[in-house]
Amino acid sequence: MSVAVANRYARALADVVAGKGDYRQVVQELGDFAAVYRQSLEVREVFSSPAVPVNTKTKVLGAIADRLGTSAIIRNFLRVVLINYRMALLPHIFEAFQRIADERLGMVRVKIISAGALSETEQQALHARFAELTGKQVQLEYLLDEDLLGGVRAQIESTVYDGSVRGQLQRIRQRLTAQ
Repeated sequence: MSVAVANRYARALADVVAGKGDYRQVVQELGDFAAVYRQSLEVREVFSSPAVPVNTKTKVLGAIADRLGTSAIIRNFLRVVLINYRMALLPHIFEAFQRIADERLGMVRVKIISAGALSETEQQALHARFAELTGKQVQLEYLLDEDLLGGVRAQIESTVYDGSVRGQLQRIRQRLTAQ
């Protein structure tokens, strides 16, 4: 249920941004605030404690927003989230908003997992291939996994493309045992 609520808040913010602003800027600002919330136990305790009055929580929110240079759209949105006692959902709201913004911008995020660092040429080839495959703008995130023997594994949302050596060996084993 909390994911559904987070999605509702994210869609509402996306609808506001569609008429007034830049999705990338809002993703950045909301992500910055969500990072502060996620990293600071004190901030989470202030926002979740019923002993702290709402006007004090609003002042704390304003102080954090001032330090981060947060726009009016995000400040208002965060006040709404705070007043409705949904600050605990902020990380989920951010993730949902990021997905919606990517969709509206025609962009897709791809996680590339490899055994070692990839050369610039390999990165460019992967970027071109996934742009062709998805037909969208591609943002690649590179991760290392020493458990891979070689090759790469790519993930787009819930779809995994396994080009690792281990994956190829498993496919060969399946073919041989199926015969």
